Amino acid sequence: MQIPPSPHLAHIIKHYLILENNCGKQLNYRLFSDGNPGMVFYFKAPLIEYAMHRPETYVHPRSFVYGQLTQYKDLASTGELDILVVVFQPYALYALSGIASVELNDSLIKLNELFKSDAEDLEDRVLNETDIKNKIEHIENFVFKKLADVLYPDKILTGALKLIENHKGNISVSHLLNVLPITEKQLERRFNEYIGISPKRFTAIVKLQYFLKSLQNSSPGTKIADAAYQSGYYDQAHLNNYFKRNIGITPSAYKTNNLLAINFMQV
Repeated sequence: MQIPPSPHLAHIIKHYLILENNCGKQLNYRLFSDGNPGMVFYFKAPLIEYAMHRPETYVHPRSFVYGQLTQYKDLASTGELDILVVVFQPYALYALSGIASVELNDSLIKLNELFKSDAEDLEDRVLNETDIKNKIEHIENFVFKKLADVLYPDKILTGALKLIENHKGNISVSHLLNVLPITEKQLERRFNEYIGISPKRFTAIVKLQYFLKSLQNSSPGTKIADAAYQSGYYDQAHLNNYFKRNIGITPSAYKTNNLLAINFMQV
C-alpha cells in the first residue's frame, strides 16, 4: 500500500510504503534501485541481507536509513513482514543529513547513528504506535523539525530532475546540458553530492521505473516488447541485458514474480 505525504513535506518525502506478508516461513526477496533513498521501520521480524557473492548474512536493525542502491540486494524473511518505508525524494538524504549522498551509496545506517538522540525518540514512538496515521504523524513531525537545517538543492538540479521526470527518463545528458546553464562536470558533481549517482545512471533508473509501471498496468495479453517500445526501449536484447545486470532476472521473470513493491519482489 502506498500513502502520500502531507503536501508541505512532498518536497522531501515522496511517499510511504506499507509492505506486509503473513507467511511465517522463510521467503526470499530481491530489492533493486528505484532512484530514491529511504527510511525503514520493522514492526515484526527484520529481514536478513545476504552479502553479494559471499556466505555472510546481516540482520537488519529495527529502524534505519538507506542510501542509493547501485546493485540489487538479496534478502530473506525470518517470519511475518510488517514494514513501513519512508521513500524520500532523490536528494532528501543529503538535504537532511549534510552527508554527500555518494558516500552513503549501498549503505544502511541506524537512525541514531545518523540523527543522534532525536532518532531514538522517533524510533520509540513509531515502533510502539499501533495506528498507521499516528506512525506517519510522528515521522512527519520529526522531518518537519529538521526543515530549518535542510540543504535544499539549487534550481539547476531540481530543473534537471523535473526534466528527467517529465520525459520519463527518455532524455540524454547532452539534452540536459543544452537546456540547463551548467557544464557536464558541474552536473555530475551535483548529482553525486545530492543524489549519489551520475545523471546518466539516474535517468536510466527513472526510465526503467516507468517501464515497470507500464508492465504492471498492462493487460494480461500485452507483450513485453510492446510495453518496452512504448517506454523508449527499442532493442529487446539491450533491455534484457540491462535487466539481468540491475535486477538479476529477465523482464518476463519479473512480470511473473510476486511483487510487494515495484522494486521489491519475492523470488
